[in-house]
Amino acid sequence: MTTTRVAWRRSDEIEADEFCTLSVRGGGLSLVGTILGAEGGQPIRIEYRVLADAKGFTTAVHVRQLVGFDQRAIALLRDAKGNWTVDGQRVAGLRGCSDVDLGCSPSTNTLPIRRLRLGVGASRTISAAWVLFPDLRVEKAAQTYKRLDESTYRYSSGTFEADLTVDDDGLVTSYAEWRRTAYSLGPDDSAPLDAVP
Repeated sequence: MTTTRVAWRRSDEIEADEFCTLSVRGGGLSLVGTILGAEGGQPIRIEYRVLADAKGFTTAVHVRQLVGFDQRAIALLRDAKGNWTVDGQRVAGLRGCSDVDLGCSPSTNTLPIRRLRLGVGASRTISAAWVLFPDLRVEKAAQTYKRLDESTYRYSSGTFEADLTVDDDGLVTSYAEWRRTAYSLGPDDSAPLDAVP
């Protein structure tokens, strides 16, 4: 297993910092992260865990969001046939989505970039289960990735378009208002804070 930890900072009308751990195992990968920030004078904390299988397809997503004293959570599961459930309820409108896109984070762009392995000049359109914040609504979204050079992709969905740069692991270094501020690579994940020494 290899573990990569990154930090990003958002600098626009929403001030936020994100800490994310990418763990890659033989059976797939996980993205575990926390976003801390403020919007409209309210403190925000978002925690997420995303799991993908060995082929790179999203299998499970858990999100917990705190805005002031308002707490919300959502859980998404995807089966091998491409069916999705949201909080245990099957959502036919998400069928065929290969990935999740957390609208609050650049971390989930890693999933299609790693899976598609596009050559320079190639492009591909995917369907993603797009989680919108702060209401945690989930929509099916067509998203196109075009590889412009070794480290740059053009992302487009609906009327939105932006270039993003990535490292060799497919982790974003810059994208719209997000900039990577720190990076660390290690052989394994650390024990949880409540583990007995």
